[in-house]
Amino acid sequence: MKESIGGTQLFIVVIALILIFTAIMAFTINHSNAFAVKDQVVSIIEEAGGFDMTAEIVEGSGLREDETLRKIVDSLTEHSYRQVGKCPEFDSSHIEVVGYQRNGSKVYRDDKASFCIVKIPNASDNGAVTKYYYQIVVFYSLDIPIVNELFNFKAVGETKPLYS
Repeated sequence: MKESIGGTQLFIVVIALILIFTAIMAFTINHSNAFAVKDQVVSIIEEAGGFDMTAEIVEGSGLREDETLRKIVDSLTEHSYRQVGKCPEFDSSHIEVVGYQRNGSKVYRDDKASFCIVKIPNASDNGAVTKYYYQIVVFYSLDIPIVNELFNFKAVGETKPLYS
């Protein structure tokens, strides 16, 4: 009888260790994918020399699409990025925050976005704003119901100062 109880406890410990290891691996994979997406979006915006914060892709609208936003959306698709989260909020009226879904359509302030772009003014020595830098926010998570609701993990990157 003692041996069967000891075997059951050992089995529970082994299962718990396997679950912890699996959770760590899933979190690490999501984390590295989010950082790859963030780095790609930063380089796309830097290559374009800035980003039009009014840009939006509306399927079937017939409007001319923004080339930079199209490249970002294609990059998300290429990396199979499907995470969502809430965009950061700022108190300043000079800082613009725009959240986008995976398809390039904008989201409203309280909705969850696939990625966020924040346009922040970079004041020069004389106080005049001549450059902006863009902060890119992408999200990653563990797809466990309670953990996913409690934590909003994000990867944040910034471009170099750009004229826009």
